[in-house]
Amino acid sequence: MSSRKERRQEGNSPLEALRIHKTDLSQDEFAFKCGIPRATYHRWISGATEPKFSLEQLKAICRELQIEKIDELPESFGPPKQSNQTNS
Repeated sequence: MSSRKERRQEGNSPLEALRIHKTDLSQDEFAFKCGIPRATYHRWISGATEPKFSLEQLKAICRELQIEKIDELPESFGPPKQSNQTNS
């Protein structure tokens, strides 16, 4: 039996890891509660775009994730950038 809430993590997104660890919200519910369009949220967590959020959205993200200090936010919301360097 599956839950009505989608709880799986998409990619290696630190924001997704926090959402899953600290809330019972699906991706869509989290985005809605934070005032972020669903497609925009998915672009952020996939690394397709860098977040450009309003102060209201940032406060909502922190509230939903129970973050009290800005240092608790990840440096990036998308997956880690892959290095193109190879060992010779």
